[in-house]
Amino acid sequence: MENEFISPDFQKWEPLSHEVEVLGLLNAKNKNGNLMADSNTPTLVGEQIITETFNILSLCGQPSQTKFSETGLVIGYVQSGKTLSFTALTAMARDNEYQLIIVIAGISKNLIQQTTDRLKADLKIPSDERKWILIENPKNEDDFDRINSGLKQWNDHKFPRKDCQTVLVTVMKNASHLKNLGSILQRLDLTSTATIIIDDEGDQASLNTNSATAAREGVEIIGAQPSTIYKCITDIRSLLPHHTFLQYTATPQAPLFINILDRLSPNFIKMLTPGSDYTGGKTYFVDNPELIEIIPASDIVSDENELTSIPESLLKALRIFFIGVADGFSRHLDRGNNRTMMIHPSRTTGEQREYTNWVNDTINSWIRILDDNGTSDQEEFLQDFGRIHREMSNIVNDLTPFDDLVSGNFIDRAIRYTARIEVNASSGKTPNIHWSDRYSFILIGGQALDRGFTVEGLTVTYMPRNLGTGNVDTILQRARFFGYKRSYLKYCRLFLPEDVVNAYRQIVVHEEDVRSRLTEHNINDKHLDRWGRESVLSLMLNLTRRNVLYNDVIRQIFRSGKWFDIKWPHDTDTLISHNYQTLIRFLREREQDFVIDDGDSRRTQDQKNLIMRIPVKEVLELLLNHLKFTNASDSAKYTIIRSLLTNQSEIQDNLNCNLYLMSTTSINDWNPSIRSFDVKRGIRELFQGRNEATGYPGAREIAKPDDINIQIHLLNLRSRSINYDNVPTLAIQLPSSMQVDLVQQPTNHI
Repeated sequence: MENEFISPDFQKWEPLSHEVEVLGLLNAKNKNGNLMADSNTPTLVGEQIITETFNILSLCGQPSQTKFSETGLVIGYVQSGKTLSFTALTAMARDNEYQLIIVIAGISKNLIQQTTDRLKADLKIPSDERKWILIENPKNEDDFDRINSGLKQWNDHKFPRKDCQTVLVTVMKNASHLKNLGSILQRLDLTSTATIIIDDEGDQASLNTNSATAAREGVEIIGAQPSTIYKCITDIRSLLPHHTFLQYTATPQAPLFINILDRLSPNFIKMLTPGSDYTGGKTYFVDNPELIEIIPASDIVSDENELTSIPESLLKALRIFFIGVADGFSRHLDRGNNRTMMIHPSRTTGEQREYTNWVNDTINSWIRILDDNGTSDQEEFLQDFGRIHREMSNIVNDLTPFDDLVSGNFIDRAIRYTARIEVNASSGKTPNIHWSDRYSFILIGGQALDRGFTVEGLTVTYMPRNLGTGNVDTILQRARFFGYKRSYLKYCRLFLPEDVVNAYRQIVVHEEDVRSRLTEHNINDKHLDRWGRESVLSLMLNLTRRNVLYNDVIRQIFRSGKWFDIKWPHDTDTLISHNYQTLIRFLREREQDFVIDDGDSRRTQDQKNLIMRIPVKEVLELLLNHLKFTNASDSAKYTIIRSLLTNQSEIQDNLNCNLYLMSTTSINDWNPSIRSFDVKRGIRELFQGRNEATGYPGAREIAKPDDINIQIHLLNLRSRSINYDNVPTLAIQLPSSMQVDLVQQPTNHI
């Protein structure tokens, strides 16, 4: 039966929004005047950041409360500015007298260092005002003393509140570091400490990776043996009487589809709006497909295809990149900017080293050719680069003429002085990229270039990686090529295998579908336990890693022309009567709208039907949303069908459907059809068969092509041991325009 649980309203409050720290942050980030019109006046973009931050903080609990606990999910796009959002939240929390902010930042040393350095720079830590106590990976007595002294100020009524220091902790998403933090917090008096925990990349590592094991073993979620980092985080939360746990991510598939009884399942959702210069999946894979180059299978290393020399597609990618860099030099764009090429072959350092050697050998050979004037090799070199320049000119209309790039030594300079760095831990630690040292970089790596790693000025991406397990969140997090690139978008190129390109196109559809389904919850602060866990998702892809999902997801393939019928409409005795009365009420209200669809004059009475044309919104509101089917398979299917019809009716204002009452020409004299059933299969055959003698095509053919068709059948069901009378059931057929693959978790509810 449909869940009738209704969650209480969120405890919203009114934070101060345009205060010292928030405006100071926006002024610090005010590059080219895009955030602040003057030191006290935000631009529209700046105001949007403040508004979205205000909306998040208003759900985090008033700092003066003694107890508060909430879990929220903040969704951005990949490389769209999530760090700025949670930095703004940190600043606004400080303005509103939050005492403790914990940022769980990255699973590697370079990622936590990247986040810590940004917070220091953006919040101006340290400063003469001494507003912050920033501690990275607290672990010892000195760290305890610093945190304790900062929090004591807030509990001292003689100490001016404006001079109290907010404690800002950054901690690596690592068991030992989280345990160290927990040990320190355990010794503190946190009775009245208003806290926000920001989990950067909240879908990664934090979630319980033992969920699937617990499900297989039949262990209750609350009592299951949790994974280590998950337990560390939940232990820390248990020490904080007043806290909000905020998961920041661009790939929310895992947090949204874990069981809602899980301690890290979010209750509220907030979605971040990217700026107008943002270029994401739609920009590349829908609007500008000319920026995508397919890497042929022959250029991809595999067990069946061992490459002994640099692939031709990689040579093309290098030439495109160097022409773009040379053009930047010619326009003096190298001052304060970067241009980067990323080569992302695989997770294995051996393969990364092979690509590094290919790149180094190629570039070194080009440098030697450039040093030997007038040779045939140099002539061939210039011809190859000239051909790529002409190809690029079709997209970059004002590309600096090739002769000028050569005569001005800009191509020479680009090739000779671009830094080439292998980004992995093969040398003991992942190298830091000193972006201020050079204009141009070529980065070669695997996992280190995935999630959370910011690549400055990325223009050319060469990624000969296969889909692997096909997890949406994993594939999407590799898209370091998304970001604020509108001003130099025409210089960007993506080199990807064909199946990966197809996957990204499908992910764009999925990503926008998820956001559209969450819009109402985002705007109206609706509790997420009322969100139907379903989305459009191609069968070539999976939502996320299986080990974090306690409940199995259901894959539904909805194809045009196929009937989706309810097999167990008799599953619950009480609902047979409920569904029958619901149907009768609807028919009495719309009786005058039905007409006879009798077809061939030879048809018998039970081969004729009633039909009406009705708006989809009406049939949903008056009938479909009130009919209840409790069998797990039927319920899942029916929920998805209703969701599809709802979404389409919102997109198309005048969307109609054909509604048939089967085997009757009179609502008041509708004799149920007799059908047999069994426990395992449900109704053996719903549809009346074809009869050539009477010209009856069969019930499956009672439909209008390329339209939404809904048949209502009234049945008397018969089996050897039990009978059911007046049982309504449905069959629904969708048009090709609604053909879609869906993923759903129908059991994920309270």
